[in-house]
Amino acid sequence: MTAPATPPTAAKAPAKAAAKAPAKAPARRASTKNAGAGLPENHTAAEAIAHSITTLYIDLTPSVNRIMSAELEEPSRLVAITLFRDSLDVPGDQYRFPANAIEGGRLMVPTATAE
Repeated sequence: MTAPATPPTAAKAPAKAAAKAPAKAPARRASTKNAGAGLPENHTAAEAIAHSITTLYIDLTPSVNRIMSAELEEPSRLVAITLFRDSLDVPGDQYRFPANAIEGGRLMVPTATAE
């Protein structure tokens, strides 16, 4: 009678191992997925908008990078990236083109003049 008792014990051990394996796999995928998705704590408003655009529209990354790397003061950069973001849902908007958004940022924010 000891022979039938051995197979049920062996059958229970693999069931426990199988139950633990799926729990570990999703946790690993989630941590890898979120590793590069964050925004630094000390980000500017323009960087936050740029991040949100590239998160929603990965294909617009080159345009966003062009605006963010333009030689602009921070207030002008914020205006430029905002103009670009707001133009995405408007067909034919001139600020959909990064060069126009950059120029719009330069024109809409007055530069500081020395008195």
